[in-house]
Amino acid sequence: MSDQKSYVPLLKLLLKIFISAGALLFIASRLDLTLVITKLKHIDPWFWTGAVLLYALSQFISSFRLNTALRAVPIYISNIANIRLYWLGMFYNFFLPGGIGGDGYKVYVLHKLFRVSIRKLAGALFTDRLSGLSIIVIFLLGTSFFIDHHFPFQKWLFLAIPFIGTGYYLVVYLVNKHLTSIFWKITGFSLLVQGIQIVILMLLLNAVGIDINMTSLDYFFLFFLSTIASAIPVSLGGIGTREFIFYAGSIYLGTDPVLGIAISILFQLTTMITALPGILFAFSQKSIFNTRPERVSTAPHPV
Repeated sequence: MSDQKSYVPLLKLLLKIFISAGALLFIASRLDLTLVITKLKHIDPWFWTGAVLLYALSQFISSFRLNTALRAVPIYISNIANIRLYWLGMFYNFFLPGGIGGDGYKVYVLHKLFRVSIRKLAGALFTDRLSGLSIIVIFLLGTSFFIDHHFPFQKWLFLAIPFIGTGYYLVVYLVNKHLTSIFWKITGFSLLVQGIQIVILMLLLNAVGIDINMTSLDYFFLFFLSTIASAIPVSLGGIGTREFIFYAGSIYLGTDPVLGIAISILFQLTTMITALPGILFAFSQKSIFNTRPERVSTAPHPV
């Protein structure tokens, strides 16, 4: 039985490689990739540089959101140590997506150092992720109301937003009722992060030569949809999944699939560049914490 279990991670990795490669090959068979390459060669470097810097800022803010959730567990680590651990998680998520992953590594390290139950740690990280995902879903539903292309139940999707918010709160309560005390704080962080992501997309659209107007809302819709799809751990760091959504969605909505794929690739490169510095903390836990972290306190602590 143990031998069979040892093959599970390898099989998952192979499946992710198959899905990512299959999606990319599917797109390559139906799209002239030389057009995409030409478009990427002529992007505005200033707009893309701005997008990279803003993405780094959004992840910096996301690290504070995670630390807020951890302190409700309670685990108290400095913001600097938390940022280092968060950036290492980004590196693992992008460059080692077939292994334990960034979130899994955070749970492992924090459980080892603080002896807090894995269930509580996983609950905190799940709440952190769910917070961001819920805001993205709400933005997706809001954007769907304004795009020109009509699809089933389009005008009704906007009405689902209150139910998404209520469901998000109930899930947080079920995961760990203590996390509801910081519900609005992490929701505020998520709104700020996703607001920055919108600005990032605007910069990427300008980088590839797309004017920002009501027509470009189609790309915002596809961006939110691809972000949700790439969060599903079925591919290598979302590679292939995001591109497929942009390609298929562009065909369905009548937008330019070449521009859609170019935007998708630019965002993937933005993510990769931002995650790369995490390798600085990959060789030793001491490089993350520097000193022995404080033990978990049972006394009240501000969140």
